[in-house]
Amino acid sequence: MDRESKIVWNPYTKGYFNDPYQHLKECREKKPIHKGIHDEFVFFKYTDVSKILRSNDYNVSRLNTYFKEKEPYIFKNSDACPYLSKGTQKWVMYLNGNEHKNVRSIIGKSFKEFDLEKIIEESTDTLNEYYKSSSNIDLINYCSYFIFLIVEKLFGIKNFESFEKVKKYSNMLAKSQDLFIPRQIYQEINSWFLWGKDIFHDSKYKENIKFFANQLNLEYSDEDIYSIMSVSVMAAFETSKDNLAIALFEILKDQKLINHVLNSDTKELNLLIEELFRFSSPLQYTIRVSKESIEHDNIVIPAKSKLYLCLASANRDPEIFMNPDKIIPNRDPNDHLAFGGGNHFCLGAQIARQEMRYCLKPMVSFLKKFTIDNTQPAKWTRQIFMRTAGFLPIKLK
Repeated sequence: MDRESKIVWNPYTKGYFNDPYQHLKECREKKPIHKGIHDEFVFFKYTDVSKILRSNDYNVSRLNTYFKEKEPYIFKNSDACPYLSKGTQKWVMYLNGNEHKNVRSIIGKSFKEFDLEKIIEESTDTLNEYYKSSSNIDLINYCSYFIFLIVEKLFGIKNFESFEKVKKYSNMLAKSQDLFIPRQIYQEINSWFLWGKDIFHDSKYKENIKFFANQLNLEYSDEDIYSIMSVSVMAAFETSKDNLAIALFEILKDQKLINHVLNSDTKELNLLIEELFRFSSPLQYTIRVSKESIEHDNIVIPAKSKLYLCLASANRDPEIFMNPDKIIPNRDPNDHLAFGGGNHFCLGAQIARQEMRYCLKPMVSFLKKFTIDNTQPAKWTRQIFMRTAGFLPIKLK
């Protein structure tokens, strides 16, 4: 490892949250493997990240175990009932072995029971009707409301639960995965976990989970079922909303991209969609844990070491992607890592692709009369693992 390089991975460097890619480029080029202050290893190059993702020498880190260890500190001198470890106990991306395989199977089968194309098309029509008289739009609210309409139908959310509350619920659950957030935020996340236990009403998805769990002879408690429900809502909401909002913001900057979307056939649209996933990479990092002591690129990685894999950096690696900081609509091949890889390849990837496939053209057709509102700066939230925009303004031309 190059210990002489002065480049140090630090997501709190000036301007990082607005645009992390310059800092990630410096890390990738000058010190592509970092050793952190907590003995974690951070990887930035595509070849390293891809190799680790697809290897069986690593597990994922269990989020609920982390919370079990942290809860005595998080809730010290607090009257709150600790629920973080219970709420995350069946989050599929933090499970290993048969437990991961079973939950993954149950979630996958449960989603297949829905006519997703119909749900997406109906939600797109409702969305554009709602915004038809608007002269100014925040793309974050636009995309969030679209995903809310889908989530409402998929998960049977009570009619009286507001869009704003469900959006907040989803975002707070996503924050639970982030690094270095203060105790007070974890306490707030805990409150939203508890709030969410009551939002599902006549949920076909919930019944599907119970049915397919019984088929596998798994005795899931109500806490287990809710944990699966919560991660399903969060995964369906956050990544989809962020990817779609960033994609539309970039498309509306370029008339050529607008024309490309509107005139593309199925193959051309699918190629563009994959490129938009690569470019936006809402999930910026994922974590793996080494099972045994191994050597990687002449570096000894001890057993049980945490490895932070920077998907955002890997997807902008010029050794793999020509002109990586540009959207190239017909990029092919495009072996991006936006959905991870290996056994933990994102379970929601197919759903995310379907959403884009059915909504992108009608959305761009509706939004083509808008342009970026440069009088108001775009805003990004201070999150590390998920790159989330807080405000992306557009206005009528």
